[in-house]
Amino acid sequence: MLWRLAFVWVAALGLLADGGAGIRPRASAGDHSAHATAGGLTIAASVVPHDRVHKLFATDLNGGGYIVVEVAIYPEAGHDADIHAGDFLLQAGPNSETVRAASPRAIVSSLIRKYLPPPVPPNPGNVTVYPTATIGYESGGYDPATGQRTRGVYTEAGVGVAIGGSGTPPPGPAATGPDPYAMEEELTDKALPEGKTTAPVAGYLYFPKPSGKGKSNAAELAYYGTVRQLKLRLSIK
Repeated sequence: MLWRLAFVWVAALGLLADGGAGIRPRASAGDHSAHATAGGLTIAASVVPHDRVHKLFATDLNGGGYIVVEVAIYPEAGHDADIHAGDFLLQAGPNSETVRAASPRAIVSSLIRKYLPPPVPPNPGNVTVYPTATIGYESGGYDPATGQRTRGVYTEAGVGVAIGGSGTPPPGPAATGPDPYAMEEELTDKALPEGKTTAPVAGYLYFPKPSGKGKSNAAELAYYGTVRQLKLRLSIK
């Protein structure tokens, strides 16, 4: 049943609110591997080692080929920060491509592909129309009255078309694999919060491993935000 909902999840929109709660910022920017300051804003970052990623996340980010970077923003008194994940770029070595952080939804879409059955090519001939019904679990925005994330079960009805064969509706995917809803919610809740803030905030950014010739343990995280460009030299462990 779980993976009969996977297709609905991939096509659904607005299941989760933008941004998560993030994580507790470290006491100071100096507690990170690297930090830089400009325009009343300090950016600090550390690459999360593979063994710690495995402990922090149920989602298999290591196996999926992602570099997890803990990022913290420390606005100075009288200054604010307008944070967007798209303002950060990562380059792992001088010969590698530069990549942007991937969204939780894009990551889960990529990771669940290996659990879905291969498509069956149609057999020209019979065309069968049959009714369909979908039951999904929706996790949407926040209720302004309670401040809680809204969740609920929804249903959809439609018509399916099967080409060829005996007229039996095609089977759904196997009910195996991790829960895509839980995966996206986990990654979203721990991600670097987005939006304006005057207080320190922190969270994780998830970068696909850049392609390129050769391997390097050095990486450069660049920030192109409201202040001038900042670059941090990081070590990939």
